[in-house]
Amino acid sequence: MRRQSGEEMNSVFKHMGSAHDALTKAGFVLAQLCLLTIVLSYSYEIVARYFFNAPTWWSNEIVAYALCIGTFLTLPEVTRTKGHIAIDFVIGILGPKSRRTTNIAIALCSAITCLILAWLFLQANIAQFQRGEMMVRVKPIPKVWLSVWLTYGFASAGLHFLRHCFTTDQEPESGIV
Repeated sequence: MRRQSGEEMNSVFKHMGSAHDALTKAGFVLAQLCLLTIVLSYSYEIVARYFFNAPTWWSNEIVAYALCIGTFLTLPEVTRTKGHIAIDFVIGILGPKSRRTTNIAIALCSAITCLILAWLFLQANIAQFQRGEMMVRVKPIPKVWLSVWLTYGFASAGLHFLRHCFTTDQEPESGIV
C-alpha cells in the first residue's frame, strides 16, 4: 500500500474542510427558513386568534421546534465566520507570536468544550431513541428529533474551532447577514 505524501493529505483535508463549510452554509440557509417559519407561524396565530377567534394548536409547537433547530443550525456558521462574542482587548495588546499562541489555545479549549458537549448530547440522543422518549406537547413527537440538532450544532462548531487552530491568521469569508 502506497503512503500518501503531505501534499496529498493537505488536499484531502482541504476538500473535507470545503465539504464542512458547504454543509455549514446549507445549515445556515435552513436556519433562516426556521426563522421565516417562526414569523409566519406567529403571524398566522395572531390573525387566527384575534381576528377570527380560532386559535391554533400547532403554532406554539412549530415555533418552539423551529427555534431549537434554527439556533443549532446557526451555531456552526457563527463559529466558522468567527462571529461569536470575543472580548479581545488583552489579546490585542499581545505581540504577533503570543497572539497566535493565545488564539490557538482559546480555539482548542473551545473545540474541546463543544466536542465534549456533542458527545454528551449524542449519548442522550441514543438513550432517548432507545427509550422512545416523546416530547410532552399537544401532538407528541420523538424527543430525539429535536435533541439531535444540539449534537450536530456542537459537533460542527467544535470542528470549526479545531480548524481555527490551524488557520488562526486567516479570516474566513463572512456569511452572517
